[in-house]
Amino acid sequence: MQFRGSPAGRICLLLAFLLMAGCAGAGHSRTEPMTSGTFQRGVASWYGPSFHGNPTANGEPYDMWALTAAHRTLPFGTRVFVQSVETGKSVTVRINDRGPFIRGRIIDLSYEAARELAMIGRGTENVSLTILESPNASSGYMSKGEAASYWVQIGSFTTLTQAVSLQEQLANQYPNIRLTTVDLPSGQWHRVQVGTYPSEQKAKIVAIELEKEFDLDPLLIQGN
Repeated sequence: MQFRGSPAGRICLLLAFLLMAGCAGAGHSRTEPMTSGTFQRGVASWYGPSFHGNPTANGEPYDMWALTAAHRTLPFGTRVFVQSVETGKSVTVRINDRGPFIRGRIIDLSYEAARELAMIGRGTENVSLTILESPNASSGYMSKGEAASYWVQIGSFTTLTQAVSLQEQLANQYPNIRLTTVDLPSGQWHRVQVGTYPSEQKAKIVAIELEKEFDLDPLLIQGN
């Protein structure tokens, strides 16, 4: 393309062309996945109607229409910006539960949060997580004066014999290991947990050791 006329006129014409080109392109722009400040990147899943009304890990009932989520280690009350790597759609959720319980997934979204990301039909989505606000792990859902304590959950089984077997394998190395049973809509689950630890940081160190040494997929549980 050639511009005719005086040098000053050519410069003005070029600037006007660039301005119009920028405005024309703005209508077709697409939100790119957030990269700055990303805390974690991986696969998100969701849970919905069958869990509605059941207690979450922090004690409040699960509301499938609220913008909440389950995460393995983030303190309850943490606000997380979740963005799809593929579509750029995003949603902000509050952590009030523990999970996911399937290896390879990093967050379990409520039904409404998953609907915001348009991932209901697919079931999973590649996402990035950015922490917007994170309260102290020991505040928010504990009684005044109550000290925080953490367990490291190293397995959850539908078969009791599998849970007992894992407990026995690690009992010598981790003497304070327990087996708890919970009734969920999906059935009865037997959880093997190592503990207790006075801080989230100490529990994370143990979780990393267990993951490396025994190829486990641990998660942190706060409370007694």
